[in-house]
Amino acid sequence: MSFRVDECRAVIFWLLLLGNWQFLASSRTGAVGAIGTGVFLLYAWANIDRLRGLGLDHACWRSTARANWVLAGASGSLAGMAVFVIGTLSGQNMRLGDNWKLIVLQVTLGPVLEEVVFRGYLFSLLMWLLGRVAICGRYRLTVVSVAVIFAVFHLSQPGVSWLQLVCITSTGMLYGWIRWRTGSAAPAAVSHAVYNLALYSISGAMLLAGRS
Repeated sequence: MSFRVDECRAVIFWLLLLGNWQFLASSRTGAVGAIGTGVFLLYAWANIDRLRGLGLDHACWRSTARANWVLAGASGSLAGMAVFVIGTLSGQNMRLGDNWKLIVLQVTLGPVLEEVVFRGYLFSLLMWLLGRVAICGRYRLTVVSVAVIFAVFHLSQPGVSWLQLVCITSTGMLYGWIRWRTGSAAPAAVSHAVYNLALYSISGAMLLAGRS
């Protein structure tokens, strides 16, 4: 069996993504996973318009205009700040953990994997299905539907509150809107990563302020 070049790129993408996830999850190989995560991010960026093999063309890992990258980062940051304020005012515990491996996962590999799956594969699938039945407003319906499924997926995490589900659905719609606007899951992953980073940064700043 012979692989084409695009298939080889796709295999390397998944091996780096899932392999480094396992390295970070291990207590012995966390440092290796952190280094490997950097390698994966560089690889994913370098191949942003060339990951088409093994069905990755449906994940829509594509480049976009510079303004869209700025929009993705800014929207993720604002969403993180808004959710932190809403959670704090509603009495939620917004102090996040300080496990560095978990932080690396949630601001790098996690957003990439989730956006490839939800705003990539699932978004493309629903757009195709709704297109076949000629439903009006299929973009909006797809954005909302994928966001709801995204939130339901997070029910597997223990102790998820209704407010958290609302916030997850809302941010999911943000990522879906970015996916629709840009035609790419990559800026959605950037927005997702910046959102998580904003939550960790604000939580860390509050913790340091409380100690001083």
